[in-house]
Amino acid sequence: MASERIKRKISLPQSELFKDCVAVDLDGIYLDLHNDYDCFRFVYNAAFNEFRLRFKRVNLETASNYNLVDLVFIDAFMETCLFVFDEDVSNEFKTIDLLYRGRFENGNELAEFDSSGRSLYYISFYSGLELKVFATALTVEL
Repeated sequence: MASERIKRKISLPQSELFKDCVAVDLDGIYLDLHNDYDCFRFVYNAAFNEFRLRFKRVNLETASNYNLVDLVFIDAFMETCLFVFDEDVSNEFKTIDLLYRGRFENGNELAEFDSSGRSLYYISFYSGLELKVFATALTVEL
């Protein structure tokens, strides 16, 4: 699903549990996906085991010169993705609120990884939309 517009692809180190990843500092590149970008597309491609969130820069007063940013969850798995459109969701959907790697219930205990080595990422937007994605890695495409 990669396109020719990608200038840089950066693999993010596995984050600490429960650490918010909405603001990313990548060796001199600072991306604040909450304040400076709007999410305008998300795509789950089961054939490529990939879940992608695409962001467009809306705060033009930042030092960032990356107008489009993709967060790509590698070796991703989602059981379901339910999104209900209503009148107000389109504007509120754009602002990502939280993104973190967390634990999940596995039988009677909390686990950090599934049997395939994937972590569970929790994603939430101001609209109340919440997504859960299992993935082995997270990359940023600029």
